[in-house]
Amino acid sequence: MTTGSLDFRLATVEDAVPLERLINTAFRDDKTTQVFLVTEVSTIIAKINQRDSAVLAVTNSSTGSIVAHGSVRKLDDNRAWFGMLAVDVSCQKQGIGSKVLLWAEQYARRQWGSSRMEFNVVNTRAELIAWYKQRGYQPTGETTPFPYGHHGDWQGVLRDDLCFVNLGKDLGETPVPTGVE
Repeated sequence: MTTGSLDFRLATVEDAVPLERLINTAFRDDKTTQVFLVTEVSTIIAKINQRDSAVLAVTNSSTGSIVAHGSVRKLDDNRAWFGMLAVDVSCQKQGIGSKVLLWAEQYARRQWGSSRMEFNVVNTRAELIAWYKQRGYQPTGETTPFPYGHHGDWQGVLRDDLCFVNLGKDLGETPVPTGVE
């Protein structure tokens, strides 16, 4: 599939089940989360219905299947938060993630007037942190504790030195790529 055959739209409640499958499969491929559940349908529905939040569903325009996801929410008058970038494992390394990130940036600027985007990444994901740096994001110097207690079954399974590195970028007038509405 080429990135030219993508449709970008806001997710609906009907998208929650395929989004859960996509997110959990994409994160399962990540060595950090191993085989653990990352999100649940009820959490996705809550985000879809949350005020000052947008959940993106990127679909293959030929099949209609969801191939990528990202979410953005308004933090305050100037800042937005990006989260849960997930691309179907069979579609990775095709530039889709970059387009999702650009969509989120453009949405935050257009909808809320956000001048800054922030988010966090697990500290052990050096390759992913480098990927975001290539897109203009820089560490803020702040970290956030890893939520070991949030998922009791993670205790004793994952490394005990995990945390999130906070990243941010001032949003300029980045052009929206073709196909990103």
